[in-house]
Amino acid sequence: MGNAQQFQYEPEESEPLSTAVVTAVAEAHDEDVLEQEWLISDDINTDALDGLFQENNLKMTLQFEADSTTATITADITGDPVIKIESHR
Repeated sequence: MGNAQQFQYEPEESEPLSTAVVTAVAEAHDEDVLEQEWLISDDINTDALDGLFQENNLKMTLQFEADSTTATITADITGDPVIKIESHR
């Protein structure tokens, strides 16, 4: 894990969180979103992920492993999520 690189992605206000995670992972791996082999639905329930951060005024952090990354999603009191990707490739 000594060679891990970190990336940060802030989704657009109308962008579903699951789409933002896919985009962040692709960017972290320097891949095109549509050409990457990883499918988020193989690892994560996208409906549940999208619903987690919809409620404003919830300060929370969610972390999971997917496609050779550690994804950390943090929302502050405003509910705006920031995605941090630590690539292990």
